[in-house]
Amino acid sequence: MRLIDIAREAYMLNLKKAFANRIELFTKLFGYPARLFMVYFLWLSVLENRAFPDLEKSYILGYYTVSLFLVQMYPFIRKSREVREQIFSGEIANYLARNIPFGVVNLMEYAATISVYLLSVTPVAYILLGIVAKVLPGLTLLLMFLFLAFLGSVLRFAVWYVIGLLTFYTHENMGIITFYLTLENVLSGSLLPLRVFPEQFQKVFNILPFRLMIYTPVDVLFNGTTVSQFLINVFLQIFWLALVLALAAVIWKGGLKKFTACGV
Repeated sequence: MRLIDIAREAYMLNLKKAFANRIELFTKLFGYPARLFMVYFLWLSVLENRAFPDLEKSYILGYYTVSLFLVQMYPFIRKSREVREQIFSGEIANYLARNIPFGVVNLMEYAATISVYLLSVTPVAYILLGIVAKVLPGLTLLLMFLFLAFLGSVLRFAVWYVIGLLTFYTHENMGIITFYLTLENVLSGSLLPLRVFPEQFQKVFNILPFRLMIYTPVDVLFNGTTVSQFLINVFLQIFWLALVLALAAVIWKGGLKKFTACGV
């Protein structure tokens, strides 16, 4: 019960902060279409030169409408840096002294932030999807997409949280952030739709967890899916999420030993 109370209190506190931060809310609300139109113009130029003859204009415009919506859902890099600062500065000692679960508080901050984002930006994304790509998915397909997108986002958060925890061992995580960000941009489909890559590459992508973060939910929205394939994707997302969370627990436990050994 205490854990639930802490989680609820942390969520409500961060929800108030997210609504109160009008500048960031304004930036997300108007920054999304601004970035989107820059991508639109870039891809219109690429498609005119027939760089990707197999891709339809409506698919590309729709793909980036949704993928960018998912990519900017939460400041994952900033969270990783915040975790690093809290460890490096010794701030986590406050959590340890008060027996407050550090991971739960961070998870609730994430949940509160994306709650505000979804409430404010989802209508804009849906309208743009209908106008630009002329795609208005049915309720069942939309629910499948939202569920996969949610699990994919939580998986992203867990990975970036782990990168923050690595500060226990590396002190500085910018190098890891840069390396991982490059991997995620390419392998998740946020930079390019994975279908443009050769088949040999796609077989590798199917083994890795990155496609489950961005590409799989977006692909389901545009190309549909069967119930069995949907359940397989959900299972894979939960499997990788459990694996990352287990890794986070191991890193946290080992990191605390180093943290306390330093006399903090």
